[in-house]
Amino acid sequence: MPAGRPSEYKDEYNELVDDYLQDCIDSYDNGKREVKLPTVGGFALMIGVNKQTLYNWGAEHPEFLDSLNKIVEEQQNRLINQGLAGNYNSTIAKLILSSNHGMSEKTENKTDITSGGDKIAFQWQQEQSQ
Repeated sequence: MPAGRPSEYKDEYNELVDDYLQDCIDSYDNGKREVKLPTVGGFALMIGVNKQTLYNWGAEHPEFLDSLNKIVEEQQNRLINQGLAGNYNSTIAKLILSSNHGMSEKTENKTDITSGGDKIAFQWQQEQSQ
């Protein structure tokens, strides 16, 4: 990689995203998992630019935005699958999925907005036929 901060978008960055994803493979060292979760920020560091620069380029170059989305989708897919398999810390996986991918636990709204917590008495009326 060239040193310094690239100031202009280059088509080769699309291929570099693919290279980056190939490098972001978890490994094991002495039986301990070394997680290499792909992130847009990690790619920005790799090519020596600010993360916001990547988003600016994505706004101007739809093909590059597609490449950035590959990073996001790979991250989400890995967090879900490795989290479910118990290979990633479930608390951290849940945090990243909720903050970066719009996922959250479904909770039912059990707020009582009508009776203030008091019991409600129902009266049933039968229609009288005439």
